[in-house]
Amino acid sequence: MMSQRLAETDFARRYFRRNFFLGVSNGVLFHFAWAFTSTSTVLPLFISRLTPSEILIGLASTLEALGWFLPQIAIAAMTLHRTKQLPVYIRVAFLRGGSFLLFALLVFILGKESPSYLLVTFFFLFSLYSLGGGMAGVSFTDIVGKTIPEEKRGSFFGARKLIGGGLAALGGLLIQRILKLGDFPQNFGVLFLIASGLIILALASTCLVKETPTTRRPQKKTVRENLLLGFRITREDENFRKFLYTRIAIGCYVMGLPFYIIYAMKFLSAPASMAGVFLTVQMVGYLSSNLLWGHLSNRGNNRLVLILSASFSGICPLLVLSDMAFGIPLWAYASIFFFLGATVAGLDLGHMNYLLQFAPEERRPIYVGFFNTVVGPTLLLSAVGGVIIQVFSFGFLYLLLLLISVVSVLLSLSLKNSGEAEGPMPPSVLPLHTDARPDI
Repeated sequence: MMSQRLAETDFARRYFRRNFFLGVSNGVLFHFAWAFTSTSTVLPLFISRLTPSEILIGLASTLEALGWFLPQIAIAAMTLHRTKQLPVYIRVAFLRGGSFLLFALLVFILGKESPSYLLVTFFFLFSLYSLGGGMAGVSFTDIVGKTIPEEKRGSFFGARKLIGGGLAALGGLLIQRILKLGDFPQNFGVLFLIASGLIILALASTCLVKETPTTRRPQKKTVRENLLLGFRITREDENFRKFLYTRIAIGCYVMGLPFYIIYAMKFLSAPASMAGVFLTVQMVGYLSSNLLWGHLSNRGNNRLVLILSASFSGICPLLVLSDMAFGIPLWAYASIFFFLGATVAGLDLGHMNYLLQFAPEERRPIYVGFFNTVVGPTLLLSAVGGVIIQVFSFGFLYLLLLLISVVSVLLSLSLKNSGEAEGPMPPSVLPLHTDARPDI
């Protein structure tokens, strides 16, 4: 066993620079692509031109994240026993890249004459693309856990976000120009074509990674067995349970995410081209805060990252409520997107690294898959936010979000520090055996 560990460590070191570069390239390209499909600006505007339903606007904004989370426990059941995860990722890459490219092309083909068909096409193909992300999610996380050392993960994720966010900020200016000069839906079609090219390149980057094989894997289990194991881990691992609650509470910010720009258009008379400006402000918040998040994460202080992210998430609804009560200028309202960017960056980096830090390697796919599957349904809260607005009001929604943000801060304060979170697994969730099984 010791010789196997040494061989794995030597392999990881030999290909570290290559894997680090390819992994960062993947993140940079995906972050740049995200600018052209932003769930806080571009997608809400695109869907609002196809339907007045705020419920569908909210649902569309959650599809990508929802597809990432939901299928992961099933994929964990299919891949937990594998010594290599990269073959799974490569197979799914074709589904993701192909479905998004087809959707971008159909925007031009369907055009103005068939808005209802275009709406249906969006939901179908974007759902396929999003589910593909979830199918690749467990594999990607496990690959990162094996190829990037713990002390380098803060820099790894930080570089992905810093460089990618910088490109996305510049992309916001390009988006503003394209939306101003082009007619609907061709202007959005151009945005989606750019995104599809970047997505395909991002997928190709990870496909070239040299994955470190491992022999420490338990036997293959069914989805039901993995779910039961996940619930048992949650019951017996107190810190993991608190971490689940914390992530769900902070993640409630998505309930209001697609409606900040809709509010600005309805009540502040903001033009559609402001989507590019808001996105640039969001990327500035994303980038500037990411310097802090990466610094804290490299020192193992992912708990503090989560605490600050929870705090920033509360500033956004507070600013909307301030506008309702006193009225604020558009430039001040735009700062909402700065804090949204900081919240997204902190939550993404903080929860991933906190989970990787205390999840035991032998059970990492189960921890990741179960965690993401449980968190996933909360992403439907954007659609719930649309229901709340239609039944009640914008004010009711953002007051509720402010209260939830206070709860999320209190929950994040209850988490253990990273050093305290490490330790042996509860006896009943130790691996049944670690016989290696060939990758097939």
